[in-house]
Amino acid sequence: MKIKNLVQFSNIDVRSEKEFNKGTIPGSVNFPILIDSHFEQIGKEYKKKGKEAAVTLGFKLVNGDFKENLINFWENHIFNNPGCLVFCYRGGMRSQIALEWLSKRNIIINRLEKGYKKFRSNILAQHQDKNKYKKDWIIIGGLTGSGKTEFIKGYKENIDLEDIANHRGSAFGRKKTNQPTQANFENILTAKYLDHQFPQLLLEDESRTIGRAGLPGCWYEKMQISKLVVIEIEHEERLENIYDEYICQEIKIINDEEELFNKYSNALDRIKRRLGNSLHGEIREFMTRGFGHDDKEAHKKWISILLTNYYDKMYNYKLGIRQKDIVHRGNKSSCQKYLKSIIKE
Repeated sequence: MKIKNLVQFSNIDVRSEKEFNKGTIPGSVNFPILIDSHFEQIGKEYKKKGKEAAVTLGFKLVNGDFKENLINFWENHIFNNPGCLVFCYRGGMRSQIALEWLSKRNIIINRLEKGYKKFRSNILAQHQDKNKYKKDWIIIGGLTGSGKTEFIKGYKENIDLEDIANHRGSAFGRKKTNQPTQANFENILTAKYLDHQFPQLLLEDESRTIGRAGLPGCWYEKMQISKLVVIEIEHEERLENIYDEYICQEIKIINDEEELFNKYSNALDRIKRRLGNSLHGEIREFMTRGFGHDDKEAHKKWISILLTNYYDKMYNYKLGIRQKDIVHRGNKSSCQKYLKSIIKE
């Protein structure tokens, strides 16, 4: 079954929790035949005594109330999600056992042939050739704080990479909740791209990695040769945007100013070598004052120093390399008018 069709259903992943958390088909639920502790025990039995002994142990572990409750979970999910599939890693024993147990209750369901392994192979293959990206891509660029993320959300043609990665993209962009694994990031991104129904795709300009999530295969290379629209806003407005998003909104989410200070201090330390001791110390001083005294101007000062001496330099260098790809630059209103003139209905 094609990736696009698979992710339309809430499929049942019967692999262990550890396998599921590492990567699964988007939208799937995890009702494992073998929980992590079972999986570990059976693995040891297999190494010591072979396959037959491991299978025997598996049926001993998954029995009685555990087994009945598991089948009840499957049955309820299948009833509420018609069309879903059962899958394991290779489409082998675990999914076959699930089908057999369900058939004894007269419940008929299909399993995914060749399992999650085949699904992942198809995901990876999707990104090995730039020719698979046949859409017209438009990249929305601009200096840090230009409001690019909110800008692209105004277009149905967008895919929000930072939302999928659960990260804002900068050294200070880590969120309270964890990022998806690399496999899940690729799985979700690919499913969204294949389901994208518009002639043109809008993306925010990003580095090759968004936090720990790396853009798959040729995706980043495609971005680097696509049309680039650059939003330009005043430095003071950028400071206000960043202060609101990274300080005001984050404190509301975390509800602990000291925790946020420690988070940003650690982020600052990670780029200390690039900043140099003097700049690092100056930024740290204003950051400490800002958090210690709820001082907005001190916050804006450390943000301004960081923008001017670090982020703006890096991004302007990147823009210099891509001058030939810039098709428009101006304020938000100007960029909106330009996009309206080129986006096909």
